[in-house]
Amino acid sequence: MQVEQKRFERKVATPPMRFQVRDGEILAAIHKYDGVLAKRQIKALFWPQASLQAMERRLSLLYHTGYLNMPDFEQRRIHPISEPIVWLGWRGILFVASQLGIEVDPPKPVNENQLRRLEKRLREAGMRWQREPRWSQLAHDIAVNDFRRAVEQAADHWPSISLEEWIPEGDFLTNMDTITISESDKRRKGVRPDGFFILVDHLRQIDNSPAKARFLLELDNSTHPLNRFGRDKALSGLAYIRSSAYKKRFGFNSGRWLVVCKSGVRMRNLKAQTEKVLGRQASNFLFTTFNKVTSATVLNAPIWWRGGSSDLIALVGNIGVNR
Repeated sequence: MQVEQKRFERKVATPPMRFQVRDGEILAAIHKYDGVLAKRQIKALFWPQASLQAMERRLSLLYHTGYLNMPDFEQRRIHPISEPIVWLGWRGILFVASQLGIEVDPPKPVNENQLRRLEKRLREAGMRWQREPRWSQLAHDIAVNDFRRAVEQAADHWPSISLEEWIPEGDFLTNMDTITISESDKRRKGVRPDGFFILVDHLRQIDNSPAKARFLLELDNSTHPLNRFGRDKALSGLAYIRSSAYKKRFGFNSGRWLVVCKSGVRMRNLKAQTEKVLGRQASNFLFTTFNKVTSATVLNAPIWWRGGSSDLIALVGNIGVNR
């Protein structure tokens, strides 16, 4: 008798599949973008001209063979999932690990206890596996990847600009830096940017001018109380850039925080809070809103409000200034 398969349930019998080069690229991309991607982001990366059905067929096969995970019925019932997503299954993370030269035995049998052991072994080998999305921050994490894609596409478009490095939040979670904010406050505080990236202006390199700009991302989801942003984010953010931990990690004590907000009202309030707490040092923070960020604007258009002033600036035009 044929057993009816429930919707959102993985097939009991693994279907046959010939692993393709693109499959490996998809798995590597999910890991690169901190463990979770929206399906629309995968389509833009790997099926920009193809139909949605073509992508769905392949992702479904990767899901039923254990390379990918998708929300099951229970996860869909209890978590707010704003759009279709995928993350790495155990076969997917083992494939990515092997490509990075990390060899870990597969789980036998495949059960919760063995998957936890696999996660631990990967962590001990220096690799983070996000076994489930951070459900309460899912929309935030997807938006971070949207911002990252905008930066990557913008850098690809301009021959004189390159994106040298992007460090995702997951790396800071795995190895978090701690700082003290001031001489009067010796409490240790962990700092965890939503991302860190370096832009290189090759025209300035030719002139032997300062050519690198370092940025730390704070993607604001309007969940942090306004009156605490200056104390909890601005003060610690500036202290982090000036800290020995930052210099040890990145080699320099330079960088700017990019604060991206949902609304103009929220942005103006956070900017005012930052200026109240930091004074002239608020220039280390730049502010904009989500609706202003596209691949055509994020680097080259004056969409960023400089803290401590009423200036609107572009990121690329200010490479080498307070870099």
